[in-house]
Amino acid sequence: MRGLPVVEYHKAFSYLFAWVGIQVTGYLEPKPGVDPTTGHLTELLARQKTSPAKMVVRASYNDPRAADWFAKRAGIQVVVLPFTVGGDSASKDLFSWYDDMIDLLVKAAK
Repeated sequence: MRGLPVVEYHKAFSYLFAWVGIQVTGYLEPKPGVDPTTGHLTELLARQKTSPAKMVVRASYNDPRAADWFAKRAGIQVVVLPFTVGGDSASKDLFSWYDDMIDLLVKAAK
């Protein structure tokens, strides 16, 4: 996954991405905690031409609308990651949580 370009909803998975070498090309939020705007999403879409991302990554608690809107127009998929242990049925402890997130990212990268 080293060098895999992604657009992230919010800067939520920085440690995971640094560890596995994922490159974030942009964030759906124009500033942390500020909801995505149409103008900002349009700028990100324009950036896809020169710096294309392979997927949009969002946490399970993020509103899906902006990620879905962007992904549809960019022709890429949305990957929803559990934000914490217990965030989905596969994330029962710390180790399975990381295994689950990596599995989801690897499947989407194929």
